Amino acid sequence: MIGTEGSPGPAMPSKWLGVGLMAAVAAVWYALYAYLKFRQGGFFGWDLGIFDQTVRAYAHFHLPYVTSMQHGYAGDPGRLEWTDHFSPILILLAPLYWVSNSAYNLLFAQAVLFAAAALPIFAFARRRLCAPHARPTAAYLVAAVYLLSWPLQSALAFDFHEVAFAPLLIALMIERADARRWGHAAVAAGLLLLVKEDMGLVVAMTGIWLLIRGDRKVGAWFVAAGLGAMALIIGVVMPLAGGSSLRDFEYKQLGATPRQAVLHLIEHPSLIVTRLIDPHVKVTTLLWLMLPVLFLCLRSWILLLALPLITERYFADIGFYWIRDYHYNAFVIAIVVMAAVDGASRFRRPRWRLGWALAALAVSVALLPNFPLSAVAGKALWRTTDSVQAQEHLLNELPAGSEVLTPWPSDPYTGGHVHPVNLHFATAAPEWILTSDMPGDVAALNQTLAAGRNHARYAVYASYKGWTIGRLMTVAVAQPSSSSSSPGS
Repeated sequence: MIGTEGSPGPAMPSKWLGVGLMAAVAAVWYALYAYLKFRQGGFFGWDLGIFDQTVRAYAHFHLPYVTSMQHGYAGDPGRLEWTDHFSPILILLAPLYWVSNSAYNLLFAQAVLFAAAALPIFAFARRRLCAPHARPTAAYLVAAVYLLSWPLQSALAFDFHEVAFAPLLIALMIERADARRWGHAAVAAGLLLLVKEDMGLVVAMTGIWLLIRGDRKVGAWFVAAGLGAMALIIGVVMPLAGGSSLRDFEYKQLGATPRQAVLHLIEHPSLIVTRLIDPHVKVTTLLWLMLPVLFLCLRSWILLLALPLITERYFADIGFYWIRDYHYNAFVIAIVVMAAVDGASRFRRPRWRLGWALAALAVSVALLPNFPLSAVAGKALWRTTDSVQAQEHLLNELPAGSEVLTPWPSDPYTGGHVHPVNLHFATAAPEWILTSDMPGDVAALNQTLAAGRNHARYAVYASYKGWTIGRLMTVAVAQPSSSSSSPGS
């Protein structure tokens, strides 16, 4: 195998066993962390509940309507998920629900998909950092740096998201494009466009990287395909599904429309810099992104692929886009690692490349106690609680298809038996409520409901281990058995 840039050959088959084992161990670690947190009811729940309803609908060959995002009347099917984000690739996870009826399916899939990206990253690092027939030690170290990266841990700690597919597909696209296997790269790019509506920017910037590298014809195709697909999805497909082309326009401080925002930036060009660095948490997050690879990603044009994703977050008005928490940084981590590999490949001496990989791994290990996966080694994550079991017990005793006002962390535990309704997206009181604070939640619901409909009152139907099911008093209430504290207990 040729150890130069653009070599078409993959890593030798005998070398895949080591990285495969690494990825498998990481997947088990990720999945175990997610399972322990899931059984404690420790996830935020809102996003996990949305995607649970979405993929569950695909599994039953239905359109992905989500009741927790819309409830205006009894029997409201909810909001079509495509109007929120364009992520049809989620249909690939539907078969998991034919095997197990649990939202944990998505957390498990996310763990496996995150870990799988180590394979194309390993192939890329071996081609770039290792001599033709030498041991691929540096490539193994790079794969470990990726698998230990904090953006993956932050994403694993915050529900499931479509980002589960992004590191794998981005890494495949970069690795196959670097090897000049254009057909494979195009397939990866096409699948990436199905992950989220803004992934067209990553595909387009891949084209810019290829243009700079000298692959002009292919680069131009990638640019056109990425920008064209994104324009089609945002401007045509999502509006046809009932959404808005301005669904994710979160730049109101610059202008009410994209045109106004662009004009405002032209009139005040200094904002192009200040919006990227102020407040300073934005700079801090960038430094944290580059720290595990010792900032060597700055030596590579591959880093261009991350630029639009970071810019769209930093120019937005929403503060949680700028920080290290949540899942947003997981979209760019494969790019950062592979850009650093490209930067390290410019060292003339193989020992320097290996030294960089060793140092990067040492930093990644040192950072590990600061991020979520280290919790697996502690006692707190292993403790069991009655909360999840109590919620599932009460919800399973309700009539199938019931509409239930649930707190966000409860949404993933409906099992498809009932339809969760969210407090902030309800314009009509649902028949049932699941709560650990009946007076507080009913008062909050009444503040949310429209005038004239904000006098909902619920009677206690059943209670179990600190949780209560209430039924809207305007509906005849079937009294539970006097010998039991909850239905069917």
